[in-house]
Order: sequence, then C-alpha cells, then structure tokens
Amino acid sequence: MPRKRLRILFDAHALLGQKTGVGYYTDRLIRELARQHPDDIELIGYYHNFLYRKKTPGLPTAPNIRYRRIAFMPGQIVNLLRRFHILLPVELLTLTKADFIFYPNYLGLSSLFRIPSASVIHDLTFVDLPDYLSKRNLYDLRTFIPAQIARSSFLVTVSNFSKQRICEEFSFPPKQVLVTPVPPEGPRHVDINTKQSALSKLGITGKYILTLGTIEPRKNLPNMLDAYLQLPEKVQQAYTFVIAGKIGWNCELEVARLKQAKVEGKNILHLGYVSDLERAILYESATLFTWASYYEGFGMPILEAMEYGVPCAISDIAVFKEVADTAALYFDQQQPTSIAAVWKQLLTEPDERKRLGTLGKQRSQTYRWDDVTTSFYRRVVKTVRAKL
Repeated sequence: MPRKRLRILFDAHALLGQKTGVGYYTDRLIRELARQHPDDIELIGYYHNFLYRKKTPGLPTAPNIRYRRIAFMPGQIVNLLRRFHILLPVELLTLTKADFIFYPNYLGLSSLFRIPSASVIHDLTFVDLPDYLSKRNLYDLRTFIPAQIARSSFLVTVSNFSKQRICEEFSFPPKQVLVTPVPPEGPRHVDINTKQSALSKLGITGKYILTLGTIEPRKNLPNMLDAYLQLPEKVQQAYTFVIAGKIGWNCELEVARLKQAKVEGKNILHLGYVSDLERAILYESATLFTWASYYEGFGMPILEAMEYGVPCAISDIAVFKEVADTAALYFDQQQPTSIAAVWKQLLTEPDERKRLGTLGKQRSQTYRWDDVTTSFYRRVVKTVRAKL
C-alpha cells in the first residue's frame, strides 16, 4: 500500500509580484522541498486572488506543488479583520485541511483543527530598530507576533543571530527555534552577447560597484552615497556606483539624494527593481559588491555575490560576520569615511580582490539547500507525529 504524502499548506503571498528577500527565501525553500521529497510531501500554496483578477507568473511548480486561490475575499479584508483581533481559520479560507501549516512571512492565521504550524521570524527589526519600518507594518508585528509565536509548534529563522534575539526577546526555548539559512542557488552564467545586451539596456557601460536591495532606511544608502563621493575623482570616473532595488518606504531622503546625484551628473545609477536574469548578470559583471545595512536577519545577497567570485565589502555587524566570516572586508557602516576606505582598498588592489573572490566562493559553497530542507523536513515530520 503506497505511503500517504505529508500535506503541507503554506502561505504563498510572498511569491507574488516583485520578490524581495522573503519572497526569494520562500521560493527557493518550496522548490527544494518539492524536488528533494517528491514522494513524501504535497505542498499546497494559498494566496488571495479576488475574482481571479491577478496574474501570478513565476510561482514554483512541480508535480507535488499546487495552489489554492482565494477568490471570494480580498486579502485586505483578512488583514483588516486581524487588526480588530478577528483571525479567520486558514481551513475556512482555503477549503483545505493539511497535516502541517507553514507561514514563511512572520504572521499567519488560526486553525479550526489546531493543526501544527511553524512561522518564520526573519529578524527583530520591529523590536531593535522600529523607526526603520512603516507604521502599519510596525503595528502589525508588534501587536500580533506574540500570539503568532504562541500558536506555532516551532519557530523558524534564518540565522543564529536572529535565533538568539528571538529567544531573548520572547523567552522562547532555543530548542524550539530552527535555523534555516538561505543558500545561493548556484551561479547562473549567460553568454557574452546576452550579458552585454542586458548591461547596455540597464545603462551600464563600464566597471561598477554594486549594491542591491529595496530602498529603505535600514539599507543605509545615504552613507554609501557619501562614501562614493569621498572616493578620488579618478576612481569615481572609473567605477559607476550601481544601485539595484525598488523604492520602498520611509525613503524620502534616499530618493532626494538619488535625484540630486542625477542632476549633478554623478556616476551613480539607480536601476530600480531588476529581473532574476538581470540580477545574475549584475553579480557576475561587478567589480565589487557592497552592503552597508544597519540591521539584517541574514545576508542572502552577500552569498549570491560570493558565488560569482565577487569580493564583498560589508557592514561590521554580527549577522554579516556569521554569514561571511573571513571571506569579506568589513567597514563601520556608521562612517562614510570607513566605507570609502574599504572600497578604495579593494578597487585599487587587484590581488586583494582576487583573494577575497576565492575565499567568497569557498564560503558560499558551505551553504547547501540539501542541509536546509533536510532539517526542515525532519522537524515537520517529528512535529506531525507528536500530534498523532
């Protein structure tokens, strides 16, 4: 008699539209779970698509992945009801009963049948740096995370740094927090003609320093802009500062600075949101990757750059030390002069770039999706069996 598949229901909203960090994490985890456990699990993603008005290209597909589109109620209504402390059961919305429920983006729903569940708490920005979040997001996380944690069979996070902060802040048992880092997918090399065509379309004609991420205060773009303008004029002429990422929230200062740089003719280029192919090409062709964030839960773009052999100059914060170890150079993210000094060192010392590129490749290869999905799958199975 064939063994029954484990049915995992998951919130697929982070996969819709232009994916950012949580979306890429969810996408890769679901794809790898489906690939590695084709006979053991059935993955059912749910998302709101009121009257089927949304187009949803790019969702992970596999023989053991399917989706429930919630067409009779807009997602905004569910969020509004939550703010009135009315939490709808996930089974009522999805018309699906699962063995396990996975919420990859902090908040989830209630369960009519008290089905075991796990929520991913990516970081505690809402506790440690609340001014860096939008007011609505901050309210939701502060108000509803404690109850979400109480409903969860176990928690998932993406770094040991975030695990430590979760346990400290919410007095949660460390054994009940599973760390699932975000390994890179593997380099996506493209032919030279496609690469040159894409770079030309993006307006890139020479060497460049790359940073990538949604424009928001936490990413520390003003200090990076100041650092770039402190580089010698000759270096600025030789290297464009390329910024890839959509406009986010609370970023009026950042937008104003970008507009000013454009008016002044500075060698600074903001690309906006880029496709997955463009993202890969940008990594592969960059001279230097930099990330000056004040706070993160992990550092996915750092590992992505490293897998292409691109040297990395990054913030001197605990989670980046956890991710990159000795395979990157670190600067004081609070000080543009420190950022500029590290950039200048790497841009003017090709041997150091080569050394870091080699170390980075080696470091990126220590993160494996097989390890992540195996630990996640085993924890889910253990939790479901304990419920029986």
